[in-house]
Amino acid sequence: MKKNILCILLIAISAAVIYSNSFNASFHFDDQHSIIEYETIHRFDLKNILLSSPRPVLDITFAMNYYFGKLDVFGYHLVNLLLHAANGIMLYFILLMTINPVKSTNRMGSGNKINFKVPLYAALIFTAHPVQTESVTYIVSRSSVLATFFYLLSLLFFIRAFPPSGNRQAGGRSLLYLAGAFLSSCLGMGTKQIAATLPLMLLMYDFYFICDGNLKLLKGRYKAHLAMFSTIAVAVYVSSTFLTRFISFDYGEGASGVAMPARLGESSVTSFQYFITQLHVIPHYIKLLFYPVNLNLDYDWAVTRSPDWQTVLFFFMLCAIIGIAVKLFKNERLLSFGIIWFFVTLSVTSSFIVIYDVIFEHRLYLPSAGFAILMAVVISRISDLRYLISDWKRGKGSKTS
Repeated sequence: MKKNILCILLIAISAAVIYSNSFNASFHFDDQHSIIEYETIHRFDLKNILLSSPRPVLDITFAMNYYFGKLDVFGYHLVNLLLHAANGIMLYFILLMTINPVKSTNRMGSGNKINFKVPLYAALIFTAHPVQTESVTYIVSRSSVLATFFYLLSLLFFIRAFPPSGNRQAGGRSLLYLAGAFLSSCLGMGTKQIAATLPLMLLMYDFYFICDGNLKLLKGRYKAHLAMFSTIAVAVYVSSTFLTRFISFDYGEGASGVAMPARLGESSVTSFQYFITQLHVIPHYIKLLFYPVNLNLDYDWAVTRSPDWQTVLFFFMLCAIIGIAVKLFKNERLLSFGIIWFFVTLSVTSSFIVIYDVIFEHRLYLPSAGFAILMAVVISRISDLRYLISDWKRGKGSKTS
């Protein structure tokens, strides 16, 4: 308990210190029409928000901010920071329960030393990574932070309902946790469409860590997973009027509702063109995760109109990374899961669904949790290797003496 409290404080204090200079940052870009000029949230018109907004849960939080502080940016930034810190803490507990399964005695890691390192490393990397700056300080990017909050909360509830290596019988308490996961998923779907990948990630988590790769056990929970997949209906409902405008698979005809920025000199883009553009964007995202310099709020990124040699190279490179993740499943399951998390959670914004801007750093917020898991495991292994070498040297020295 003491270690958990210390870890929570370290994560929260790290987030507070890093973003302590952001509370006076002004409104920018989409903040204008989403908050400053949005009369519906000024009136706290809950009915209109629920019926007409494509992100009603997000808009309700903005309405609450406006109710208490009008257009004082401090309150908006404070909520963003609290959500960011909460996400880091939830990631910590998700990994803590994943690495240290709850045994039948209901004691975490019973009989074994509890591994705090990987959960803490991952939470700190996620919280402190510079690529999160846009998501936390750009007020309207609360959409990514809040959707991630419900995403991680739903996963946390799901793990509590079906703990890894624990009691797999869904009793009354498990049903309550599953209801919490269902509600959190619905709220996430109503916050931002990136939450649509949540049911798939719950299925992947179940297969990886709860069922231990056993498909028969996974099939035994089909009702729970069907319930979670049904929450996608919320995302479809709130964005139904936008789907036909933003998706096009016709190479010769662009998505009718998407006009590319005038600076690019193009009027529209097809879903295929958007997809091959993302084959260039995703490697840039990966580079930013490892080397976060020249961060940018507003990219001038040209649309790739037809495949070139770089497109082909990037396609095979990304396929190779996914292939490595599949290969790692047997012996390095957490590493594998981190890679799969990155690609699955990024798929909504970096696949065939055409979006006005082809690249935005806040789209990395949820996928970066997978990167944090990956790096935490690698750092932990390097640390363990250092101690093993040190122990080996001491043992060799004692034999010599």
